[in-house]
Amino acid sequence: MTKLIISTDRPDLSQLELHKRRKDFEFYLERTGLKNDVCEGVWEGGREQSYMITLRDDKYYRPLLELAFDRFDQDAVLKVGAYKGATFIHRDYSELSVDGNFIKATEKPPVGDYTQRYSDGAFFYISQH
Repeated sequence: MTKLIISTDRPDLSQLELHKRRKDFEFYLERTGLKNDVCEGVWEGGREQSYMITLRDDKYYRPLLELAFDRFDQDAVLKVGAYKGATFIHRDYSELSVDGNFIKATEKPPVGDYTQRYSDGAFFYISQH
């Protein structure tokens, strides 16, 4: 199964605006029935909340990317394949495969970007080969 990691956060927004964006996105995820986990992590040195969404098929793939880029002004979305390969999808829909695997761990990595799932505290990051 494919996973998408999407944030609605932007560093220049107020706490009120961040809350509104998150609730709007959570409502969309609930309405569509998409399985997701709320996470918090580090992206390009800044903390942000994100959502790890499990896709059973491609039905919501493009609509989720459109929401991320057009409505929430995100720079990139992380796509993780069934075999843990990771790809960044950018606003222009270009893709950049990442050298490394998306792994689950009990501790955050010593350096670099990561996300931590709220439900069980598990950390996820891209291992470097």
